[in-house]
Amino acid sequence: MMARTKTIAAIAYIGLAALVSPAAAHEFKVQSVVPIDGKVDCVEHRKSGDTVTTGPCKGFTPPPKVAIGEKFITDGKSRQIGVILANEMDTDVPAFGIQKGEWICVAAETAEDIPVDQSRDRTWLTIRKCKPDLAGNAPPPPQE
Repeated sequence: MMARTKTIAAIAYIGLAALVSPAAAHEFKVQSVVPIDGKVDCVEHRKSGDTVTTGPCKGFTPPPKVAIGEKFITDGKSRQIGVILANEMDTDVPAFGIQKGEWICVAAETAEDIPVDQSRDRTWLTIRKCKPDLAGNAPPPPQE
């Protein structure tokens, strides 16, 4: 069963809070998601003094499936998925190739790792085209 949350997962995918309006999506906390196109990206946000960087994770090994409790590796460190948020878009976002009714999902160790500001270091997974798996039986993503 999906539960509504207040954080905006679409923002985590795009990386900047200003790009997606909170009114543009219906957000749910879920146990697992299926990447429709098989793509799971890892994004990291790092702050060092006055320098702030956001980009792809280094040394990323994706989880076997995107589900609570599954592990992924970044920069040699194993991380365990503890939260997954899924957004069903209410409007088209042409700049990102997102259409009304499509889902955008993010996963992270904790809700605090999903960025809504630039206050601290964060690492999260983005699944730009996903389907929430209500039964909790998400299959592994297709091999590239």
